[in-house]
Amino acid sequence: MTPTNGAMSNDIRNYINAWTRKQFEIWKEKIERLGIVDTGALHESFRSSIQDTADGTSIIMRFLQYGIYQALGVGYGYEHDNCGDLAFLNPDYRRENRLDRRRKVGPAWGGRKTSGKPRERRDWYAKKLYMSTMAMVEDMARIRGEQAVRVICDQLLDTRSALT
Repeated sequence: MTPTNGAMSNDIRNYINAWTRKQFEIWKEKIERLGIVDTGALHESFRSSIQDTADGTSIIMRFLQYGIYQALGVGYGYEHDNCGDLAFLNPDYRRENRLDRRRKVGPAWGGRKTSGKPRERRDWYAKKLYMSTMAMVEDMARIRGEQAVRVICDQLLDTRSALT
């Protein structure tokens, strides 16, 4: 996300690590508020890594794919390129197939039940990530600016001491 020359500075590495921890904290709170915590697997699946390349630094954030399905309100029965024609969202179809009632989920011994309502989007990550990324861009610009000022001041001091 941030262009670097060579090794990343400690200021930036510390900032990125703190930013990532905070992002995960925000996501976990949002997941809890939206009631997406069922088994806790998504909640505990967050991992991150930082990769330096010649083009810059990348922050890689990983979590269970299930989380995307929750955020988009899709899952079992949703197919790519169906033009939005999802029969099981039709109220008549839901009544005829008893999908409008609470029912057990999973195997017969499972204890959880559905609400009987169609799935809805529960976006726990996209908006929060976008806002946090924009804040990070501003912070990185500030950090880079401070580093540039430091380099210029050091060079001016070196030049000044060489003249005296």
